[in-house]
Amino acid sequence: MNKFFETLSSYSFGKVGVIALVAAGLYWYMLYDDGSAIDAQISAVSQQLREQESKKADTDNTLKQVREMQEKVGQLTAKYQEISRRLPTDLYSIDINKAIDSFAKASGVSIKLKRPGDNIKKEVVEEVPVDVSVEGTFAQISQFVYVVTSAEKMTRVKNVVISESADGAKRLKLDAQVVGFKLAPEAQKSEQQP
Repeated sequence: MNKFFETLSSYSFGKVGVIALVAAGLYWYMLYDDGSAIDAQISAVSQQLREQESKKADTDNTLKQVREMQEKVGQLTAKYQEISRRLPTDLYSIDINKAIDSFAKASGVSIKLKRPGDNIKKEVVEEVPVDVSVEGTFAQISQFVYVVTSAEKMTRVKNVVISESADGAKRLKLDAQVVGFKLAPEAQKSEQQP
C-alpha cells in the first residue's frame, strides 16, 4: 500500500485530480448504491407483510366464525337433546283423548266433540292433532286451554274459535285443535346412530 501512495505522491496535482475523478466515476457507476435496491426490497417485503396481515385477519375472522358456529351447534345439540328427552317416542290420539277428558273434568267444561286428525310429520317432531269442541264459561274455557298448553305431551292449541253456545245459555263454545308432539321416527333413528 505504501508503494501506491509513493507512486501517487510522485504525480502532479492535476494527474492526481484526474485519477481521483476517474476513480470516483468508476465507483459511482459500478459500486455506488443509492439505496434504490434496498428501497425496492423494503417495498416488496412491506407488500408481502401487508398481504400476510390481510390473510391473517381473514384467517382470524374465519376462526372466529368457526368458534361461533361450534358454540351454536353445541347449543342446538343441547336443545335437541332436551327436546328429545322430553318428547315421547310413542304418542297416539287415544292418549290425547284420555288427557283431554281429564283436563275437561278438571276445568269443568263439557266435551261436545273429539275427532282425531292425521299426524303431521315434521323434520324433528311429529304432530298428533285432535279436533275438540267444548262448552263452558269463559273461566272454564280459559282454565281448559291453560291446562292443555301446560301439559307435557300437549303444548299447543291451534285454530281456536270461541263462540256463544247454541243453547242460548251464558256459556261459550270453544272449537280448537289440540296438538300433541312426539319425536319423529327419522329423528329417533338418527339419534340412536352415533
